[in-house]
Order: sequence, then structure tokens, then C-alpha cells
Amino acid sequence: MNNRLPLTPSQTAGPYLHIGLTPDHAGLGLEKQSALGHVDAGDITVTGTIRDGKGEPVKDALIEVWNGADQWLRAVADPNTGRFTFRATRPIGPAPHLALWIIARGINSGLHTRMYFPSESVDDDAALAALPESRRKTLIAKQREDMFHFDIHLQGDAETVFFDV
Repeated sequence: MNNRLPLTPSQTAGPYLHIGLTPDHAGLGLEKQSALGHVDAGDITVTGTIRDGKGEPVKDALIEVWNGADQWLRAVADPNTGRFTFRATRPIGPAPHLALWIIARGINSGLHTRMYFPSESVDDDAALAALPESRRKTLIAKQREDMFHFDIHLQGDAETVFFDV
């Protein structure tokens, strides 16, 4: 008789993702820990939705954002709409961009991508130069009034470029 337990599917990021990384979002009421990585300060607002291969919102995603200098923050998807919003300091330098790391249920390891700004010159950026023109647009945010909108597509025709780092 075989007494070994059967293998179970791996849990890559959920369902405990928000409990450990964003307890305020999980509704735990831990006031001293409610701001783990959450920074609502900066000169730009970014909104967007992470979408799966069918175009449906991923409602349990978490994004870590780094502006390349001195700001790191976390943003979580709204559990009803999948929409995320964060305020960050706009990076400076040639081809300024935000580095993004995405995790959610079903993603085996975090996905790395970038968000570039539409009005900046990105011609000298090595990462963008290595991509076909048709794929570059998946990394450039759209400016809407006083904020930037950046949807992230995990699969499909509009799939966002992800970097193997």
C-alpha cells in the first residue's frame, strides 16, 4: 500500500497574497501594517487594469513599482473591477519609465515589464530598440488629462511585453 500523499497544484501567489503583502487590502484591520509598500505620493497618477488572455480583469493582482531612483511602492487590483491606481514620482533621465513587477494567482513567477511615458523620447532606450515597432506600443502609457493609463495584458493579441530578468 502506498502511503504517500498525492501531489497538489501549486499556489503561486494566492489566495494568501494580499494577507501577507497588503493586509489593509485584505481587510485585516492591522493599522500599523496597513501601508506595507503603499505610497500615495508623487507628481503623477497611473491607472490601469491587468487583463488575462480573454480580456477579463485579473482582480487579485499586485504590482510593485520602482521609479528607477528612490521610490518603491505596491498597488493592488480592486477586487470588484480589477483596476489599479497609484501615485508615483515621475522618473527623470533618458527614456524615463517605471519598472513594474506583477504577481497574481496563476502566475508561476513574477512578470517584469516597464511603463514608458508617451511624450518622452524613447529612441535611445536599448530595451525598446530591441523590440519590433508593433510591440513597443504595449509599453507606452496613454495620457488622459492629468493622469496616465496603462493596461497590462497577460496574454493574447495585445499581450504586454515582459522581460526575462
